[in-house]
Amino acid sequence: MRSPRLRAAGSCLTLSLTRGRASSLAGRPFFLGEVRLASRVLMAPMMGYNERAMRRIFRRFGSGLALTEMIKPEKLLRGDADVIRGLDFGDDERPLGAQICGRDPEPAVAAALALRKRGYDLIDLNMGCPLKKEVARGRGAQLLREPEQVRKLVSALVSALDCPLTVKVRAGWEPGEITAPEIARIAVECGACAVTVHGRTKMGWYREKNDRGVIRAVREALPAEVPVIGNGDVVDLASAVSMFEETACDAVMIGRGAVGNPWLFRRVNRFLETGEVLPEPTFSEVRQLFSEHMAAVQEMWGEKAGYRQVRLYSFYYFGRFPVPLMRARLGSTRSCSQLFSLLDDIEREARECGVELVASPVAPLPSEGGGD
Repeated sequence: MRSPRLRAAGSCLTLSLTRGRASSLAGRPFFLGEVRLASRVLMAPMMGYNERAMRRIFRRFGSGLALTEMIKPEKLLRGDADVIRGLDFGDDERPLGAQICGRDPEPAVAAALALRKRGYDLIDLNMGCPLKKEVARGRGAQLLREPEQVRKLVSALVSALDCPLTVKVRAGWEPGEITAPEIARIAVECGACAVTVHGRTKMGWYREKNDRGVIRAVREALPAEVPVIGNGDVVDLASAVSMFEETACDAVMIGRGAVGNPWLFRRVNRFLETGEVLPEPTFSEVRQLFSEHMAAVQEMWGEKAGYRQVRLYSFYYFGRFPVPLMRARLGSTRSCSQLFSLLDDIEREARECGVELVASPVAPLPSEGGGD
């Protein structure tokens, strides 16, 4: 069967951007507590994605901070093997934060202290996770409805830690119940040094439109010296810059928009610093990084167990290229060797057609797992 014909790179995204507020921030030092960050563009904690290899890549490409995925205190404290394996890190990841969820102060404090003992530079408290099983335990987004519990929990963590505590919230429970400004104010009163705001509600999951007005409301509710980090639907240079402009936030946090596209950190940082728009990567450049990343994934989980993660990542890395049926072709593979053989075929087809494949600025995100 003949392979689908390749298209040329397609029309380039025309950027009509002004650096505005974002450029005024780019040259100023940025701190979370006493931890200094080199960039105001940060990776998000994402369940199922933030293994060590991903963290190292994001830091190398310009994320100001590396973060673990959300850690459940009970799993950490009982020595769960998967959790412990994910906690290994190298100095090239610093500054490095660990995100925990929690409700009761005692186990949350014990987990935070254990992470601090391992050498993490800061702790982030998740108060926005919309997963039913976490909400049912009174954690994550459930705390958006319980300001007094937030007060107890944040106060206990701040009192116990000798490092910065940050918090991450959603807009509220549902569109008619927006509590992020109140919860953020309480957290800061109790000692949290920064607040990340995702503009969707718990009930909106990832289907709801990200409400940047809520992020701006949190910015306006807090003292100017407390950083507010805007999060949600930052998927390209334009959406990162507009997040700064529309919300007056001090930094942006990027989740799945950077998975398979860590060049986004570099593009945003360069634009904020100089106004230059860097080109999107070529297929060859993306494949080289994918191979490096996947080698680390397979080393961590083994080829058979790691293949599911490798295939999921392939959708992110290569979904932005104008190759017909790309997702279907990637999804049809059944092993790492088949997947890499397919990539060989795509590169050969491009050469035969005289086409240089260049990534599009934005691609649809796979629906599996994660968050932003």
